[in-house]
Amino acid sequence: MAEHKINLRKEQVALIEELANVNTRLGIPPAMSKILGLLAVADHTELTFDEIKDTLELSKSAVSQALSQLVVSKKISYTTKIGDRKRYFHLRIADWDTHILEQFEGVSSLIKVYEKVIAVRTNETKDFNENLKKITHFLSLVHEQVMILHKKIGQEEQ
Repeated sequence: MAEHKINLRKEQVALIEELANVNTRLGIPPAMSKILGLLAVADHTELTFDEIKDTLELSKSAVSQALSQLVVSKKISYTTKIGDRKRYFHLRIADWDTHILEQFEGVSSLIKVYEKVIAVRTNETKDFNENLKKITHFLSLVHEQVMILHKKIGQEEQ
């Protein structure tokens, strides 16, 4: 099983667990969280399926499912090499700003739907309606500030 296991230092193992715990608290399943932690901490920025599986001591099915979900959710990507059938997985950090903007487009859509919901809600649930309005207002402010920050960072990089 340890044929492709990566030798990690104690502090790397601790950081993988710490990142996995944070990601799990954010709602990411444990196997996905551990893979994200490993890809962030490992000395090599690209790892194969077998390196991930053997290092984290996870089953083939758990790794396969987690990697598929991570690719679909755009948290990771992979490259291939000519003459090599392996996929080399890596974190998508080069295009972090695009990924964040895509997520905030989802927030923008949520705001629009909440506004429609508020418009059709019964007046009999005033507390609920007020809380929904507060959530919608807060999300609108956060969305606006993220867009301002993104624009500012873009200007600073030029």
